[in-house]
Amino acid sequence: MNQKHPGQRATGIAALTTVVAVLPAFLVGGLAVQLEGDLGMTAAALGLCVASFWAVSALLSAPAGFIASALGLRRGMLLTVGLGFTAMVGIAVFTPHWPFLILWLSIAGAANALSHPLSNGLIVDQVGPRNRAFSFGLKQAAIPTATLTAGLSVPIFALTIGWQWTFAATALLAVALVPILLRGLPRRAPTTATKAGRAPRAPLPKRLRPFLFATAVAGALGSGQANVVGAFTVASAVETGFNPAAAGLLLGGASAAGILARPLVGVLADRGIGGSMATVALMIGAGCLGLIGMASGNPLAYGIGAVVAFGLGWGWNGLVHYVVSHTAHPFTAQATGITQTGTYVGGTVAPLVFGLLFAAYDDSVGWAIAAGVAAAGAIAAAVAFRLEKGLRT
Repeated sequence: MNQKHPGQRATGIAALTTVVAVLPAFLVGGLAVQLEGDLGMTAAALGLCVASFWAVSALLSAPAGFIASALGLRRGMLLTVGLGFTAMVGIAVFTPHWPFLILWLSIAGAANALSHPLSNGLIVDQVGPRNRAFSFGLKQAAIPTATLTAGLSVPIFALTIGWQWTFAATALLAVALVPILLRGLPRRAPTTATKAGRAPRAPLPKRLRPFLFATAVAGALGSGQANVVGAFTVASAVETGFNPAAAGLLLGGASAAGILARPLVGVLADRGIGGSMATVALMIGAGCLGLIGMASGNPLAYGIGAVVAFGLGWGWNGLVHYVVSHTAHPFTAQATGITQTGTYVGGTVAPLVFGLLFAAYDDSVGWAIAAGVAAAGAIAAAVAFRLEKGLRT
């Protein structure tokens, strides 16, 4: 890591740590076809397993800010990576039946909850305001990077040497990250993170609460439809007519769109273009159109819809982090805890509900309902934008 550019170092560490934390959940979704064959996992069981990841993230979201503050960056991020490593090794070696996935994804959920207050505090402290939205976008691009890894792992590993080796290989990423953390993290605690870690002890200003609540609702609905895309795209693509390798490559290509969209939106926000919840509303609305394409049952429309749903419908996360940190700067950790709770609730409920829908009905029904959820999320984001404008006047 380049010691002369702490902002670049901070962004890289934040992104890599986030990848390790979320990778177990998205690998399970990407390898769903292989897991179904070996572990007897149905669509409903897949939804339950993915929901366990987000449920633990939701439960630990608020206390994670205090834990991160108490541990500090170095110990906190090492713990995050250690939990991600444990989850991936556990899935690779100690998963004879699908219910074991609930245990390992719960551990990964704890890693995910802890990673956000640590990485957000690091970015706010070490990245200048001019490039901060871009850094948040790069950090949140870690999530489609995880789904890209999951998609490419299908033809490269899962269909050749087996899904267990896929998890074992990705566990090595966590091992490789340890020396980077030890060498690259500042020995002192970030000043902003320290202040943010204490902020939850003081009450939030009342004028912030409606905005944060509306943003949390938008995050819940937006995350809900997005996590359905992350969990069920591959399995549903096979049902639509793709072969398993092509379905994995589709997930990889759609994820690449998400990787490009998140930092690009951040760059525009840093230049004063679209750095608000209005942009979030437009992106989730575009994702709704992509989901309608996936519901059509036509392979071409499904593929195009998946790219739009990933790139735009799931490309807004980093921008939300930026808007919240910019609007509630002295209370970033507490505000993030509130909005992330909404995101985690959506990520918990949606896989459960849609797992049952995909198991009981034709896939087009599930995707059509997901499009309705996205439309509601776009409306909630528009409401949050109106409240955001009131805070800035």
